[in-house]
This record gives sequence, structure tokens and C-alpha cells, in this order.
Amino acid sequence: MTDELLPVEALERLSRQDGVDVRPILLRVLTDLFIQKPHHAPEEIARYEELALQLLDVVGVETRAVVARKLAGDPHAPQAVIARLLKDDVSVASPILARSDKVSRHHLLTIALDGGVVEASAAAQRADIDADLARILAHHRDERVVETLIANPALQPTPQTLATLVRRAHSAPVLAASLLRRSDFDPAALSPLYLAAGPEQRSQIREAIAARPGRAARAGRMTDQADAAMVEAAVASGDHALMAEALSVALGVSPTAAATLAAEPSGEAFVFMLRGLGVERDQIGRALLLAQPEIARSVNRFFHLVELAETTPRGVALELVGALAGLQAPTPAAKHEPLFDPSGAPERAGAARSAARVRRPLTRTSEPNRGRG
Repeated sequence: MTDELLPVEALERLSRQDGVDVRPILLRVLTDLFIQKPHHAPEEIARYEELALQLLDVVGVETRAVVARKLAGDPHAPQAVIARLLKDDVSVASPILARSDKVSRHHLLTIALDGGVVEASAAAQRADIDADLARILAHHRDERVVETLIANPALQPTPQTLATLVRRAHSAPVLAASLLRRSDFDPAALSPLYLAAGPEQRSQIREAIAARPGRAARAGRMTDQADAAMVEAAVASGDHALMAEALSVALGVSPTAAATLAAEPSGEAFVFMLRGLGVERDQIGRALLLAQPEIARSVNRFFHLVELAETTPRGVALELVGALAGLQAPTPAAKHEPLFDPSGAPERAGAARSAARVRRPLTRTSEPNRGRG
């Protein structure tokens, strides 16, 4: 390789040959020669570093970007050249951020925390992405970065990071679609996105929740028969506002969430609300017809919903209602995980997110003075 590299004097003579600037071509050729050889002596690496650093200062950004793309995956690329490219225009630095194993972890975490969209998106593509980098990127202010992160096949998020991604996707259809395309993520963790999922994924989500008997059993003790009677009476009244209020009180969700879920077009959310309260199959069918008369226009749809009510355990239904209403399901307490490099670098002021409080559905004992419809 040493003999193949042109000396600096020859480069200078050729640089303005016939009035044409050949330095961009020379840099590309030198880089090709360097990366094509699997092994390099120290002097070869040093020689390439010397020539490349000289030429990088005199060629255009397009050529520098080409060189960056070529060197990004080369384990022998000189550290000084990589450092020079990292300080360059974003189109030059991005391939290095996305692929080079010579970028320090601290630099990647800093980019994830404070970098622009292009740089942070590049970091989100890394095949060696770790839990800390993923956690910070999941909080990035720009959804394009988060979408890139979700699309990275190497991403294996912690439960806390996945919960962050799901929360962001709850109000972002593009992110929701990206998350639902990931067949390797826990379907139960995607339950807040249930209504954005297709029929097969909805079934997978229900099955995944049902496979957690401890959580479903706890959820099944959150309501009582009096709640069901109150809701049934409210539904029978035909007053949608009263029905939403009764569902809100019985399930411990906001009146707005209760009204929205009760009117959700597929009817599945309304079924889960009633099933979670222990309303019987026949009563659920009647409630569907009263609350959403348009369901009666499709026999197949009506019986699908009745079957869904019959086959969905109460605990699963309640957990789905909580997820769809924006509640956070109880999870094991996790140790504090700083958003920045855990090796000792401080968190950015205001960057730490406090854990969201768990809102629990109301559980009442006896209320002798309260009227039941």
C-alpha cells in the first residue's frame, strides 16, 4: 500500500494539471485503495492519514461526503481522519455517526441529547445501538428521529424505553404504524395502540395481555356489580352524556376518555368497557345497539363484537381500557436511569424525566346513600 500511495510532491504537481483540479479524484482514489486492502502496516495508515487530512481541507463537501461514506465501515480508518469528518458538514458527519466504530460513546450520547435531526437520526441507525443511546433518542424532540430509531432492526428497547415510544406514538399515527410493524416487540406493551392495529395484531395484543395472569387478576378486582348496574341503567336511558359519566366513574377514567371510547367506530373499546365491568353477554349486545345503532346494520360486525365480549377475560378488557384511556399499567419499579452517559457525565439541566404516576381506576366499598340506576 505504501508504494501505491502517491507522495505529496506528486499530488501537488498533479493538483492543477491542465487547469483541472484533480484533487477530489485523487482523494477518492486514495481512499478506495486504502479500504480495498484488508490489512495495513502502521506506516501505511499514517501515510494515508497525512494525505487525506491535506486533501480534505481543499476539496468540496460532496467529495468529503463520499470519503466519509467509504471510511465509515472501515475498522482501519485513521482516528484523526474520522475526527476531522465528524466536525464537518452534517452530510459528511452523518455516515460516520451512523456506522463508524471509532465514534466515542460520549459523542454519540451528546448527539442524541442535543443533536439536530439529521445527526440524531444517523445515531439512531447504528447497528450497535445500546440501551442508553436508545433511551435518549426515544425522547428526542423531533418525531423523525424517533421514527428512525423504531425502524432500526437492531433496536431492543428496555420496557421503560418501549413505554416511552408507545406514549409518543399514542398521538402520532406515523410512529404508531412504525411500532406496530415491529413483530419482535412485546404485543402487550403496544396495547395503547390497539385501535391503530389490524385485526391480527389486535388478537395478538389481547393474547399477550391474557398471558400475564397476575396483572389480569389484579385488574379483575377493580370493579363491582354495582358499577355494572349503574352503567347498564345509563346506557338504557339513551343519554350519551350520562352513559359517559357512568363509565367514567365506574372505570376511573376521565369523562372525555369514556365518551371517546364509547363512541369509537369499531365498537371494540365500548365492548371492553362493558366486559371489564362484568356486564353479561346479552346485555352487552343490547347496549351496543342502544349506544351505537349503526352496528345493527352489519350482522357480522354485531356478532363479532358479541363474541369478542364473550372471549375476552375481564382483566384483559380492563387493562385494554386503561391503556386506551391513557393510563399507565403498573410496572416493576426500575432504578434511576440518567438520560446522559452513566459513566459519570452529568445530566443536562431539565432533561431528566420523572416517572409518570400510575392512575388507578376507582374502587369503592359501600356507599349507602348513593343511588343506583
